[in-house]
Amino acid sequence: MKESLLRRILVLSTLFILFTNVLVPVSANCVEKSFMINRVEVIDDDFDQAIIDYMNSGHMPSLALAIIKNNSMVWSKGYGYADIKNKKEATNETVYMLASISKTFAATAIMQLWEKGLFHLDDDVNDYLPFNVRNPNYPDIPITFRMLLTHRSSLAARNINLFTLFSILRVPYDHLGEYLNPGGKLYKPNHWKDYPPGEQQSYSSTGFELLGYLVECITNQSLPEYCTKNIFQPLDMKNTSYYLPFYKKEQLAVQYIYLLGKYIALPNFEDRNYASGGLRSNLEDLSHYLIAYMNGGEYNGVKILKNDTVELMFTLQYPSNNYRGYGLGWQIFLNHNDSENSSRIGHNGGMPGSQTYMFYHVFEDVGIIMFTNQHLSYSMKNLINWFSIINLLIDKAKQY
Repeated sequence: MKESLLRRILVLSTLFILFTNVLVPVSANCVEKSFMINRVEVIDDDFDQAIIDYMNSGHMPSLALAIIKNNSMVWSKGYGYADIKNKKEATNETVYMLASISKTFAATAIMQLWEKGLFHLDDDVNDYLPFNVRNPNYPDIPITFRMLLTHRSSLAARNINLFTLFSILRVPYDHLGEYLNPGGKLYKPNHWKDYPPGEQQSYSSTGFELLGYLVECITNQSLPEYCTKNIFQPLDMKNTSYYLPFYKKEQLAVQYIYLLGKYIALPNFEDRNYASGGLRSNLEDLSHYLIAYMNGGEYNGVKILKNDTVELMFTLQYPSNNYRGYGLGWQIFLNHNDSENSSRIGHNGGMPGSQTYMFYHVFEDVGIIMFTNQHLSYSMKNLINWFSIINLLIDKAKQY
């Protein structure tokens, strides 16, 4: 398919999202008042009041929050509306888009296969693919599983072409070869960075789509099928799926864009970039997953990974010259630039209509999960709101 046609499809799809949705007919102030009126019965302490104040300040239609401690979800609560129009309140059963938290599941699948001895982390991925993947600027340097898992493959971030390719058309994964290789119909030089693989960290959703395809090549199963059998079912994650038809409409948080004082409701859509951002789940299910990682790969007596594997995934793989780096698929934030001590390990995510957070706070031995159904811009105000809520949850965890 010609690139011009791909671009037209993307433009039309964007226009569809922006102009065929229902504008929620309330002002920002009215919505803020509705939160207050709706939640009067639960505003019984300073904690609830502070959460609602931060929500209103950040224009968050809803928040779903959870605290993990001592191998259980010790506290969870929904605030605000998962569906503003129908005044449907958020709960710990409300299903949200996980966005880039999905990457940790692709990493889990890869590391389960690694445990079986099906490859080595420093193997050239070309040995497992039906096409070759090399940075054309450095054709003699292999790209490895470890590089992909740590965003050091020298692949650029996903751009307009790959978004169109997977989110809209969902053509076979082997078209990644057309995207990554010179001469391919979807190729552009800016799909690659101008430095050698392994040298620098550069966040790349494309790299995780490649990991998802590697799971399929190695197992002869689709990534969703593999994860369902080997992660979701063992962890009793009954409301977690990549597929939109899996859910009833009333289970889903409506995804919103806040624009010009209005909440614009997006249509339900399936993000077919499954490995890098396409998963949906709720607090209850995701708590099982985070508990497993905080407990050396085990939840409720079921092991999905060995303890040593979790430790490896939680270990910085390359030196970092700033406050964060990567384990194997997991973000690692360091304690005052100390490469020996991680302050928190997990992943966050964001996409139109969704902002997510799932981290293990190491020193406090506490897991925090947060969902909201409106993508927060990375303004200083919203960052302060977001991290203020996290700090409130860490303080609240001391009660348990």
